[in-house]
Amino acid sequence: MICQNCKGNGYIRVSWEAEKSIEQCKVCNSQGETKESLHYHQSWDDGAGSPTIYYGPPLDVEGDEGFKNYKIYPIESNINNS
Repeated sequence: MICQNCKGNGYIRVSWEAEKSIEQCKVCNSQGETKESLHYHQSWDDGAGSPTIYYGPPLDVEGDEGFKNYKIYPIESNINNS
């Protein structure tokens, strides 16, 4: 499935104050695609002002108006240094 964070490019453009830069996509690890077998934290607004939070396989939101401000978050690694 195409990564909704970078739109399949593998990178994102970031603007902060007057600085602009290009960063590698952390959601798909610069591959351009998310793995349907992995679970991601995702959020969106349903259009009526109700925020929705979901944890599961990536959703196919392309062209669906019910997913306003859709955001998918990188998977956090669970590293124990004990």
